[in-house]
Amino acid sequence: MPDGLIDVIKVLQAELKQHGRHQVTWVKPESIHLTLKFLGDIDPARVDDIKAELNASAQGIEPFSLSVEGVGGFPNLKTPRVIWVGVNRNEALYKLQKNIEERLSKIGFEKEGKPFHPHLTLCRIRTIGDSKELGKAVTELNPEINLDFKVNSFRLYKSVLSPKGAEYTILHEIFLGNKAD
Repeated sequence: MPDGLIDVIKVLQAELKQHGRHQVTWVKPESIHLTLKFLGDIDPARVDDIKAELNASAQGIEPFSLSVEGVGGFPNLKTPRVIWVGVNRNEALYKLQKNIEERLSKIGFEKEGKPFHPHLTLCRIRTIGDSKELGKAVTELNPEINLDFKVNSFRLYKSVLSPKGAEYTILHEIFLGNKAD
């Protein structure tokens, strides 16, 4: 994510942290990402096959711009379990995500059962009290977020959960606009 977006997210999280105090897990701003496909626990021996399929998924997709706008919650803002920043619909993004879904299903990764809803997770909420409080805060604050940025690549990450939150390691970066070898 670009620095400008990370700065906006830091400010928004600081405002919201005043409202959810107990069982809220905040995503570190520098770790915020847009998940195209969650793979779960994988055998390290499969990583090369995954890299190959991700490379193939990007063929024919040129760099594109994404627009983030608005703040919402899953399943809703009345009692959210997740607070997120929205990502506006972009055909190139949806094509890339669909390509990834199709290619990885061919090597044994189950397709998602629900539609792709691109978003940037700000926090996860574990208690109903924090849920209602944060949902109300988002509604009342009605934060204005509207930022565009260029997407030139995407990455395969290894995620390890720790008491300090998820720690990410880049395993592979795929650049858009490259021609097939």
